[in-house]
Amino acid sequence: MKTTLKPPVKYTLAIVLILWGIFLMIGGLVNMFPDNAPPHISVSDVFMFLTLGVAPCVIGAILWFRTAQERKELAQMELEQDILRLAKSMHNKLTASDVAIKIVVQPKQAEEMLQEMVVKGWAHLEISDSGVPVYNFHTLISGDEKRSATQI
Repeated sequence: MKTTLKPPVKYTLAIVLILWGIFLMIGGLVNMFPDNAPPHISVSDVFMFLTLGVAPCVIGAILWFRTAQERKELAQMELEQDILRLAKSMHNKLTASDVAIKIVVQPKQAEEMLQEMVVKGWAHLEISDSGVPVYNFHTLISGDEKRSATQI
């Protein structure tokens, strides 16, 4: 059974790992370089410094950045779904302004998302008589059209 942690838990775990690693690295450095004494560095000290200090910091940083990437991808997917729902409600044709107004995103982001959906093959770019780009979501078809589809 696969379990996934929610992003806030992942961020908390990442912070704990990083702080734990920093705490143990500082402790290791204090142990290896005592005040008023020559440095005392053994192989076991270096091993402990790396495994208990550096490794948790690296793992925590990796967890933090992967979680941030996952959240970004999830937000992208949700925005794509919102655009598809909006296209369906507007007879499969949208402009960047439609997306910006109805979904409440920046116009530049709306235009970039629509262009990306053209690249993915979900829409075709058309130009209106006034020169405004119109995105035709040809892949969204009615139930009647789906029922009348023929096997190839």
